[in-house]
Amino acid sequence: MKLYLNLFSSIFIGLLFVDSAYSQRDTISTDKLIIVKQYSPTVNDAFKIKQKPSEKDTIKQQRKTINYSFIDVPVASTFTPAKGTASGVRIPAPDKLFENYARFGAGNFSTILADFYSNFDLNRDRSLDIKFSHLSSQGGIDDVVLDDDYSNTALGLNLTSQDRYFDWNSGVELQHREINYYGLSPELKTVLSQDQINFIDPKQTYTTLEAFGGIQFDNGILREAQIKLQNFSDDYSNSEQLLSVEPSVVIPLRTQDLQIDADFKFLNGGFETTTFREFESNYQQLQAGLNPFINLNYDNVKVKLGAKAVFLSDFEQSSSDVFFYPDLRAEFLLNQQTIEFNVGVNGDLQQNTYENFSLQNPFIAPFQFIFPTDLQYNAFAGFSTKLLTNLVLSAKVNYSSASNYAFFVANPSNTFVSRTPARRDFDYQNSFRVIYDDLDQLSISADLAYQIETDFNIGFFGKFSDFSTSQLQEAYNMPELELKAYADYNFTKNWNFSASLFYIGDRKDFSEDFTTFPAGNININRSEIRTIDGYLDLNASIEYKINSRLSAFANANNLLNADYNRWQNFDVQGFQILGGLIYQFDW
Repeated sequence: MKLYLNLFSSIFIGLLFVDSAYSQRDTISTDKLIIVKQYSPTVNDAFKIKQKPSEKDTIKQQRKTINYSFIDVPVASTFTPAKGTASGVRIPAPDKLFENYARFGAGNFSTILADFYSNFDLNRDRSLDIKFSHLSSQGGIDDVVLDDDYSNTALGLNLTSQDRYFDWNSGVELQHREINYYGLSPELKTVLSQDQINFIDPKQTYTTLEAFGGIQFDNGILREAQIKLQNFSDDYSNSEQLLSVEPSVVIPLRTQDLQIDADFKFLNGGFETTTFREFESNYQQLQAGLNPFINLNYDNVKVKLGAKAVFLSDFEQSSSDVFFYPDLRAEFLLNQQTIEFNVGVNGDLQQNTYENFSLQNPFIAPFQFIFPTDLQYNAFAGFSTKLLTNLVLSAKVNYSSASNYAFFVANPSNTFVSRTPARRDFDYQNSFRVIYDDLDQLSISADLAYQIETDFNIGFFGKFSDFSTSQLQEAYNMPELELKAYADYNFTKNWNFSASLFYIGDRKDFSEDFTTFPAGNININRSEIRTIDGYLDLNASIEYKINSRLSAFANANNLLNADYNRWQNFDVQGFQILGGLIYQFDW
């Protein structure tokens, strides 16, 4: 094996030497190597001709203008489209509305309710309205030793006419009210004998006879005017008369209208009541007021710019004066009119009357001093907004200052035993008098209304007030806190339910006892300020619609059967239930 390897190595070395010697010779040829390949063009080989090719044809053809015209040819069509039909939408027929109705009901405490309203079309332009209402109760309040029945009856006629250039109306209304001074002082219930209690006749009646009229023009400077003549009297031969005229004028300016509201009031009255001493007070007062103002409307802003001046003449006091008041208001609509802000300030000279006092407090004594209240200013700011599509919140802040504000205060009790036959049935701390003082008042109120469904509404209202007087120790018979909750639910087409719950906070009143001796001397035995507790009251009503004309209803008042005083010593009736029928019709 080794021998073969040596032999192979010798042969390989010898070949190398032969090749090296041959390469030293210059015998290299200059032949060319040509490789022929078929041409395969690609996209990158393409190029664009940048020069415009020359035109060989020297004759150019001119384009001709072509005019088009259309000839309308009627073509009979046999296509009939299918009529569309509403799918699943049915609008119910609206309930028929009647122009006349009658209501009658009865309940415990021998309560009677009766209402009637009717409209007669005399001709195409004139109609006559007749209305009648009555509410009475025979009383029966626990622990009340005097008669406590009451009644309220009203009858009215109103003639309206719609003429070519104006509308007018005229009418007359009669109202008769009966009440009793049944709020006998608790101390006197133990002091007076049964014969002395039986001697007391607490009956009081109020009668109001009023004639009124009005006219309204479609165009012209005088836009409308209202007139009222009223006579008010009571069971103690006291009476008062009021004449009121209220015209309204519109004067066109360059870009706006100037409106002027005026009011003229003449009040005449007197008291001739015999109490522990003879009392006579007459009053004659004339008021004349002018209220010019301009309303400015922008995109989301409404502004009222005005002022008021009132002239007062007191004929009994032989005095006269002029009062000036602001009349400014601005409303702002924000956030696509879902938020409304309003601010303003106004004032007025408010005419107090014996008739108005008796409506606020029917147990007012039949002898008073009548003076107007000077509401110097009433500044307010508030807003209303939609928290949700069906939730509305409103809030308001008021601050007012008034001079000669009228407060109701309980009259003192008179324990003089040697009484004369003259009527003094309101001398047992069972009536009220009016006293005047300056009053500054700050009020904050809020109202929240929520519509759960179209047939279900609930709401809440609250008001807090802070009072400051000048001479009096308290703002008598004025509550600081007022709360109310209400609901209305139409749970079917024929059933309707409503309820209200309200709370009136504590109030202050003045209590005084004195003794009158035959000589006319007065001995004051006690004088103090009393607190009248607040009260909570719940009322509800339900109505069932038997058919389109006839309905049945039931009202329940004081469901909590609370024993509270609306006025000092005047308890209210307990749980009250009243039911009846309502009938609607056309003549």
